[in-house]
Amino acid sequence: MQQTFPISDLELEALATRAVSNVYSMMLQKDPDSVTTNLIEGSDGGGSAMLSVDPSETLIAGSVGFIGKLKGVIYIFMGLSLAEKITANLLGLEPHKIEEEGNETVNDAIGELTNIIAGAFKTDLSNKGCECRMTIPSILRGSNYSIESTRHSPEANF
Repeated sequence: MQQTFPISDLELEALATRAVSNVYSMMLQKDPDSVTTNLIEGSDGGGSAMLSVDPSETLIAGSVGFIGKLKGVIYIFMGLSLAEKITANLLGLEPHKIEEEGNETVNDAIGELTNIIAGAFKTDLSNKGCECRMTIPSILRGSNYSIESTRHSPEANF
C-alpha cells in the first residue's frame, strides 16, 4: 500500500532542495551550481530508481531514516572524489591529508553532512505539522550497487 503524504510532492521536493542547498552553502561555503530533486516512482512500481553513474566509480551514500507522520530514508549520494573534497573542506584539511586519514574520516564527515541535511528537512517537515524522529546516519560505500525501496514507495533523488 502506497503511503499518502500529508503534504504534496512539490512541497517535499522544495523542502529537500532547500535543505541540501542551505547546508551545502552554509557548511561548505559554496553556492551549489544546481541542486535538483526528483520525486519519482520506479518504473516497475517498486520504487527503484537508477542514477546515471560510472559503474566503476566508488560511491558514498550517507543515509538517515525518519519515522512519524512520514516514514522514509534520505540518501545523499556522491562520488568518492567529491566526498573527499567535502571532507577536506569541512575539516579544514588539505585534500592529500584526507587520503592519509582513510575511509573512516570520509565516512564520518559524509555521515554528519547527511545528518545535518536530514535534520534541516525534518525541521521543515515538523513546521508543516509532520513530526518525525530520525535514525543515526549510516554510510554505504562501493561501486555498481543499487538501493531499492519497498513497492510503491516514492523516492527523492538528489
